[in-house]
Amino acid sequence: MLVSILIPCYNAEPWIGEAIRSALDQDYANKEVIVVDDGSTDGSLEVIRGFGDRITFQPGPHAGANAARNRLTDLARGEWLQYLDADDYLLPQKLTSQVQMLGDAQGIVDVICSPVICHTINSGADRVLAINHADAALNFINWGMLQTTGLLFRRTAVLEVGGWKNDQPCCQEHELLLRLLVAGGRFITGSIPASVYRVHSEGTVSRRDPLRVIRIRMELTNRLVQYLDTIGNLTSAHRSALFVARMEAARSAYAKGDQQLAAQLYEKACEVRVEWPRGLAALPFSYRCALQILGFKRAEQLASLQRRWRSFGSPSFSQSQ
Repeated sequence: MLVSILIPCYNAEPWIGEAIRSALDQDYANKEVIVVDDGSTDGSLEVIRGFGDRITFQPGPHAGANAARNRLTDLARGEWLQYLDADDYLLPQKLTSQVQMLGDAQGIVDVICSPVICHTINSGADRVLAINHADAALNFINWGMLQTTGLLFRRTAVLEVGGWKNDQPCCQEHELLLRLLVAGGRFITGSIPASVYRVHSEGTVSRRDPLRVIRIRMELTNRLVQYLDTIGNLTSAHRSALFVARMEAARSAYAKGDQQLAAQLYEKACEVRVEWPRGLAALPFSYRCALQILGFKRAEQLASLQRRWRSFGSPSFSQSQ
């Protein structure tokens, strides 16, 4: 079974070589490595060309990451697709571990999801982004479907939902996963992290405009919840996860300075108030008390003060905020 490793590149000179080497070094033998350069203006092209005929390479004008991914999908010959961002890399066993998960279920699986190792460049810290549930919809609501590198897609499934959305500004893999879920896509999850996702301090949409990311995340989540409700599959676990997701989004929006958006998201969280006993348990105890006694705005004002105190090294219950 051929697996295509697909690498879009745009101005990733410091990273692209390691990404390509990690693809070539996969211990899974039946693979191809394809790179599309999306109009890089740094030294990425020279690095890519240095791999010669070990890879398939196609340069082109700058059209955006998703357009590059769609070009890669068109070039791919494999039944399964591994999308690999140019600043990330795979561990040698990544493809083997996921293909083995298929077992006898090859015809009934569309997406394989595995944990990723999140590497923060500034601090050098690593942490595993685990997958906590077998239910793909629940993972999505929890925003636990992970980053592109940890996924393996059946090519026909991607094509059937129209590929990547070219004008999606952020949460691109989540938007694709949403369409796959709504189309009845079949997901399986693993427990072994075998890819590394690098987190940069700046430059990405999520760092430049975090409020936009919050809005888009909740739009995608709401679309999935509406779909689940329509088909009668919205469970109490989904509702609890939705409450937590909306509360986390509201708190993030408040911390980022948009009190109006925060209030709107809090109101949406209250729409699933029936799940508060379970949902509140996911919040810090001190915040939980403040929320129930003082309300959302006052609780957030208190949490903001606590964060300021903590920044000066003052020990307090704010450490749970």
